[in-house]
Amino acid sequence: MNKKTKIIRVILLSISLILLLNMAACAKKNDSTDSDAKTTDSETDTDNSSTDEDSGKATSDKPQDDTKQANKNVKDTSTDLMADVKAQDVQPDSEMSKADFMQRFSVEMLQNLTKDSNKNVLFSPLSIYYALGMTQNAAANNTLQQMTDTLHSDPATLNQYLYSYDSLLKQQDETVKLNLANSIWFNKDEADDIQVKPEFLQMNADYYNAALRELKFDDTAKDIINSWVNQNTKEMIPEIIDEIPKEAIMYLINALAFEGEWQVKYEEDDITSGYFSPSESTYQEVQMMNSEEGYYFADEFAQGFLKPYKNPRYAFMAILPNEGVKLSDYISNLDADSFSKLLDSVSEEPVLVGIPQFKTECSFELSEKFADLGMTDAFDADYADFSNGFESDNPIVINRILHKTFLEVDAEGTKAAAATAVEMEKCSMEIPEEKTVYLTRPFLYFIIDTELQVPIFVGQMLEIDDVEVVTF
Repeated sequence: MNKKTKIIRVILLSISLILLLNMAACAKKNDSTDSDAKTTDSETDTDNSSTDEDSGKATSDKPQDDTKQANKNVKDTSTDLMADVKAQDVQPDSEMSKADFMQRFSVEMLQNLTKDSNKNVLFSPLSIYYALGMTQNAAANNTLQQMTDTLHSDPATLNQYLYSYDSLLKQQDETVKLNLANSIWFNKDEADDIQVKPEFLQMNADYYNAALRELKFDDTAKDIINSWVNQNTKEMIPEIIDEIPKEAIMYLINALAFEGEWQVKYEEDDITSGYFSPSESTYQEVQMMNSEEGYYFADEFAQGFLKPYKNPRYAFMAILPNEGVKLSDYISNLDADSFSKLLDSVSEEPVLVGIPQFKTECSFELSEKFADLGMTDAFDADYADFSNGFESDNPIVINRILHKTFLEVDAEGTKAAAATAVEMEKCSMEIPEEKTVYLTRPFLYFIIDTELQVPIFVGQMLEIDDVEVVTF
């Protein structure tokens, strides 16, 4: 780093310290007011807080804290219906191919979620695949074909791939933790009318290690299921189910938690006050983490970088459209082939990067998005066919596909979690010029398995949450 850059960083750091001292003085002055606010009745706080279904941005952290504490006190009263189902010895693939099918789905879902949207977006293709993979084992005929077309994989292939990937995770060291858990919950009141087929149970036991638990679908059941999600996402997602509809018969759930420290952590003097510009006429003051990375890529319309975690198999990936290229236009023109070529084009060359510290969370109900991708029959009582999983006199459909995500990027590394619930109901030698990529305007980001190119998380950052937007 040259002398001029160091001097600039010292000046910025000094300004930052002055701002922090002023903020601390204000905080002290208002301490009594803040204390009174914190003693507000928790039930009132919960009623008055909401989560935006489109952006998923929580309006308050207090309800989440209350939910976490409540979940710790929930007693699981469900019955394990898989106690007599012994998982067969399935062998994982010794060599796995790149996840081309998941890349294709990721691009399609990204385009669908960001179309005509001015909100931040974050979703986990991997979590969605595990939940829908279990569900796909119940589908038959045209319903199965539509699910296969949408997921770009048939059940046999998907089961084997996801099982092999989970087996691969168990062999990883502890420097990066990516934990997966699957569960199936069945409404006890439907046991006389709906028989869950043994073949369906066996498949999900063999490939997903998913226990089928039976319980009465009431408010207690909601708490029990949410407690399981809270536990298996390391308390990053305290709740996935807001209510259990009267006709709900089953939930097929995946929970995913990612914790990764940077391969090279940021030191104090690597972090400076900076600006993020959501638009040409607005800006936000942020803490910018500056570093030199060793992996750079670019195409005609954008450039980006990879920042490895301690286990270099995983990396934070950012794509910044060129000046004059709108992020929405870049996404709409993206396809699986161009995304794959971008990943393959990563070269080992130095690049100066800046990443704003940020934390974001999103919540989606994805049934309409899957219907837009061609998976329509699964939601329609006249056409849905889940006869490979159930025997029932009434049509069984997917009612909702609930998806929640959380991600935090700071000087230490990244923490992220996702939960997906499928709710079913009856009805060269030359020294190159050093590149720079500073994420100071809307960008795409990913957490990606660099070896198999499995997209674990995909995000669109339009503005930094909980930071004031100032207009020029």
